[in-house]
This record gives sequence, structure tokens and C-alpha cells, in this order.
Amino acid sequence: EGLELSGYLESPNYIDNWVVRSLTNDKRGNLTEDHFLVAKGILAQKFLVGIAEYFEETIKRLETYYEWSEANNEGCVTNYLEKQRAEEEETPRTIERGSYEWELVTGKDKFDLMLYYYALELFAKQGSTMFHRPYVDKAGKPIDFAELKRKEMLKKKLLDSLFG
Repeated sequence: EGLELSGYLESPNYIDNWVVRSLTNDKRGNLTEDHFLVAKGILAQKFLVGIAEYFEETIKRLETYYEWSEANNEGCVTNYLEKQRAEEEETPRTIERGSYEWELVTGKDKFDLMLYYYALELFAKQGSTMFHRPYVDKAGKPIDFAELKRKEMLKKKLLDSLFG
């Protein structure tokens, strides 16, 4: 409590790339590209991916997958979604690109960030293949995976050049 983000990231208790470490069961030491590739494989083969920025779509997929249903729109999920939306509006959780905190996160969690971008792609693919939903973004526009891949490669090159 009371600890700033930068203080937490710089503390000796901070565990970098926590998601990749958890998926590969490698809790300490340096991570490599191989760890990232193993984490990608596990994510693709073992998980139904949900994305917080696509929370309503994620809930729809969970309802479909687990065959959940609410008799009306006043059930637990609807109430929770409305509460979440109100909380999100009150407490934005962003850090400025290029800020000190941004640099700390991108420097310490390179593999987790790469896995997140892969999870976005996987989320779209699962939507189409498992739930027969088109590859669209939040605005309903078709997703250009070639462009996503190009941006991912540029980000990877930038991260490699910065943190090599």
C-alpha cells in the first residue's frame, strides 16, 4: 500500500515476465526466446484466451463455451459488467508511453509483452474458429493480421535494439 509503480518495479521482490515464467515453470534466472516460444505453445494449446479490453466479448465466449445462460439481462454477469464499466471510467490504468514507468515495464517484462501481443492474435483466431465470430476489432472493423504481424516484428526489433 502506498508504493508507486516505479518503486514496485524496482524492488527486489518484483518478478519480471511473470506470465512466461509461470507457463514455463522457470521462476528465477534469465529467460530466453525459447521460454517465450514454449509459453506461446502452451497458451495456444491449453487456454481459452480472454482479454480485459474485450471483456464483454470474453464473457460471451465463456457463456458459449460453458453453456451458461441468464434468463434475463438482470443476472450476475450483467450486473458485474455494469459495475466493471463504472469502475473503469473512474480509475484509468494507463501509463504514458515513453515515461519512466513505461521504460521500466518494457525493459523488465519484454517476454510478457510479446506474449500479450500473441494473445491478442490468438483471441481473434479463437473467436473465428471456436465461436464462429469474424476477425474484427473493437470497432467492428476487420483485423489485418499481416499488419499486426508487421507491427509485432517492428516492436520486437525495437525491443531487441533497446534491450538487446
